[in-house]
Amino acid sequence: MSTTLNEIYAQLPSPPLSPNNELCFSECLFDQFIYTDEELKNIGANLNSEAESPVESPVELSKDDILRNKYVSLMEDGVEINEEIVPYLYAIEKLHSIGNIVINKKTKDAIPLRVFETGTDKYQEFWVHPMFLSLQSFQFFKLFEEVKENNEQGVIEIEIPSLKSFAIVLYYLYTGDKAKLLKVAKMEESLCKGIMENIECLEINMEDF
Repeated sequence: MSTTLNEIYAQLPSPPLSPNNELCFSECLFDQFIYTDEELKNIGANLNSEAESPVESPVELSKDDILRNKYVSLMEDGVEINEEIVPYLYAIEKLHSIGNIVINKKTKDAIPLRVFETGTDKYQEFWVHPMFLSLQSFQFFKLFEEVKENNEQGVIEIEIPSLKSFAIVLYYLYTGDKAKLLKVAKMEESLCKGIMENIECLEINMEDF
């Protein structure tokens, strides 16, 4: 009859435990934890230092920071149009190609925007399309995100530095016609100043402007 490995192993005698070996092992283990007074003092100081060190809590982002990160991600990762993600610049080009047709038109997806001039009671109203504005201006992106979050209805309001030059800035957002924008800016110093102030205030994306 064949003998299994387990049966052979079970028949082997247990190895004797040597008292000397056990003592040597204990002494060697104990020797590893013998420190001088100076070493113990340093260990204690390090432990106290670690205990007193404040635990860094994660930085809490403001709502503005969260929206800004979302806006940047949109430009980097692409824009969802008709349930499809397309590159940001491609989306802008497509919008600009139809901008002249829909600018200030009361189409199905247009909403009323009331634009106030800072420090005055002056305002103008326009029909605008959120996608045109929010994809090219962080402040408009922020405005329309808040409108959507709060489920606001009716006229949307915003305040800008120069009401006189807003129409040409709006024209640029719809068409991307930088040449026309520069041409108007050169016509009058106050117009140029107003255009630049509006662009800065609305945080409009304009490469090499």
